[in-house]
Amino acid sequence: MERLVVVISRAMGVVAALAIVVLMAAIVTDVTTRYITGGSMPAMVELSESALVVAVFFGLAWAGASGAHVAVSLVTDRLPDGVNRILTVVVWLLATGFTAWMTFATYERAVSSTDRSETRMGLVEWPIWPLRWVIVIGLAAFLLVCVINLLRAVRGREILPAAIEGAEPRTPAAHIDDRAGL
Repeated sequence: MERLVVVISRAMGVVAALAIVVLMAAIVTDVTTRYITGGSMPAMVELSESALVVAVFFGLAWAGASGAHVAVSLVTDRLPDGVNRILTVVVWLLATGFTAWMTFATYERAVSSTDRSETRMGLVEWPIWPLRWVIVIGLAAFLLVCVINLLRAVRGREILPAAIEGAEPRTPAAHIDDRAGL
């Protein structure tokens, strides 16, 4: 199950990265068009907003699975291992609960949005109901990562970033040391 979640998370991370490329292309196209013609190109703002939603919500699972999220360990690096294990369980328990609530709430909103074929008016009429499902899918994938990390933490095992094949168990401080050349 863990490997499947890592594979799904990685694939979603690739889609998120491609969405960033689409976002950049849409912005460059719109700025260039605005410079040349003095007016905005239709649908570029809407396309940018859509690409941003995909980039953010599809990137969540991979960030959680690979440890690419922001982590500040000023206090936890100085705590005993037993306390850190308890804190890790509490953090993943809270993350799992909050993400489950967000997933459920956005699911209800996506169903309602789909029933109404919700659109946004700008220079063009843009359907936003599919983006509501992107949010649900992204949060659901992140929820799977949270559940796996919670279960691993309860069992006293390393969370997913250390469990990914080829990854070394590292503390957040090790990343800072690497960048500083220490």
